[in-house]
Amino acid sequence: MPASSRRRALLLICAVAVAVATNYTIQGPVLGLIRAEFALSSADAGIIATAFFAGAALTMLAGGAIADRIGTRFAVTLGFLLVAIGNLGTGLLAPSFPALLGWRVLGGLGSGFGFAAGASYTRTIFDDRGRHLAQGLYGASFLLGSGITLAYVPILAGPSGDWRLAFTLSALAVAAVWVVWTLFAPSEAPALASGTQATLAVALHERNTWLLALCHMCGFGMAIVIGTWVTLYLAAAFGLPIAAAGLIGSLTIVTGIAARASGGVVLEGGLRPVRLIRAGLTLTIIGLVTMALAPALPVAIVGLVVTGLGVGLPYAAVFNGAAASAPTSPVSAQAFVGWGGLLTAIFGPPLVGTLFDATGDFAAGFLVFAAIVAAVLVLTSLIRPFDLAAQDVAVTSPGSR
Repeated sequence: MPASSRRRALLLICAVAVAVATNYTIQGPVLGLIRAEFALSSADAGIIATAFFAGAALTMLAGGAIADRIGTRFAVTLGFLLVAIGNLGTGLLAPSFPALLGWRVLGGLGSGFGFAAGASYTRTIFDDRGRHLAQGLYGASFLLGSGITLAYVPILAGPSGDWRLAFTLSALAVAAVWVVWTLFAPSEAPALASGTQATLAVALHERNTWLLALCHMCGFGMAIVIGTWVTLYLAAAFGLPIAAAGLIGSLTIVTGIAARASGGVVLEGGLRPVRLIRAGLTLTIIGLVTMALAPALPVAIVGLVVTGLGVGLPYAAVFNGAAASAPTSPVSAQAFVGWGGLLTAIFGPPLVGTLFDATGDFAAGFLVFAAIVAAVLVLTSLIRPFDLAAQDVAVTSPGSR
């Protein structure tokens, strides 16, 4: 593929990542409005995020096989379209809470296999040179999409707090990106068939696959937990208006964007990947504890920023490490690691909501997750050494969002 086409392919696949990732946290800034309309508990409100990622989890591991059958570019196009339809349906055709959840699941189903295809598509574009930086940029795009929704959704909802209008307008923007992708994305380079079922079994026999999946639970999944509840956390704990809370709350994800790209740069410089993973987990623990115990808004902001650094830095090390640890099944190894990250995104928001209902604040939820991350940090001592330099091809993961 010519260099100009490679650059265009990277730009467009990252644009797809940004657009689809707006669905990850779009409910966050208007969660209070949705909760009030449908008379939901905080735990029930957390299921809105869970529905999307549950749908993604159902199709993620099969995404490689789907892409093999219909082609990676077409699979991205189809999955992306389902996400846009689910987004639009949530805004226009969700008169009840079950209907809202149904549209969210539909978008998640498209996201799961669409991003598996995106992983394979990206893999055919880039060779060994700069693979860690490319991995970091691709991952940063997911956090960018998650972060900008926290800032613009309150604006789209307007003074009347019309959450349906916010979903609808956001869906139209997503659809516009889908049109650009469909018209201008270069065709993928030829790739070998993945043998998904067999290679997944091989990947699951590798200890590092499981350990790195646990690490990613504390990265992507933790970013989604924070993104879902941070607006209400800041509004409830410090009395901020929703618009200001959403803007400040986006700091975690914005910081994560820079951290994901920076982590790729650091790996290019030769730092051992396990050290980078441990540094990220340590920062996440510090950030969550700071948020839980923050006596004032400035301290909470420090916690948000530190958490963002923690969830972002390990990204390239985790996913390129998964591929290096299972060189005969790199796509499947990364798919499983990404699937692990979905677990926190599925179960985390309802858990925080349940603890909030029980205690009246968010401290308990943040401390529980800090303890989980601490346990994973201890388990990193079991990670077998792997050589990123020996990895022939960089692979990006569907669940690496």
